[in-house]
Amino acid sequence: MTANTAVTEIDPKLAEALRRWSDYASESAQGLQELGEAFTPVKDALQIGQQIVTSMQRINWTPVDNNWTNPTALTAAYRDLADIQLAALDRGSDCYIRFLTTTLGAGKQLAGALRGVSSPQQLLAAYLGSSLDILQQYQADAEEQAATLNQIQSACNAWLQRMLEGGGAQGPGQAAA
Repeated sequence: MTANTAVTEIDPKLAEALRRWSDYASESAQGLQELGEAFTPVKDALQIGQQIVTSMQRINWTPVDNNWTNPTALTAAYRDLADIQLAALDRGSDCYIRFLTTTLGAGKQLAGALRGVSSPQQLLAAYLGSSLDILQQYQADAEEQAATLNQIQSACNAWLQRMLEGGGAQGPGQAAA
């Protein structure tokens, strides 16, 4: 038997690692399709624009009893917006730190997985398994960041909605929604 025709048996660990990657690829393709269907920035922008136009049409443009011209109400509204932005910055830095922590641990995890392997197939299996674990951690980090961004967007949309429905800002003593 020559080297070109020799049949080698696939290590069970390598077969398992390849199966895990295949399953992950299938799940990722489905998730990407769902993300594409859910991500609608143009529709969202058009909806916000329509809300602003509708609000402007309803406003009593005389300055008497209008929160748009009330400095106290406007100050409170922009303070609320600043609070949202500060919280967003804090949450964003938490996500960034999580990515950095994953990156720092990835090298150690990969190096640890490659210790003690005795064949090229086991080396490949260890590498594939470890790299998939690392990738899944990055994916979990990205999902957490996406959820955070969604919460920030919801808070900003709620603030804008309060502004538009209230003719500007909430007056003093009124609770924020």
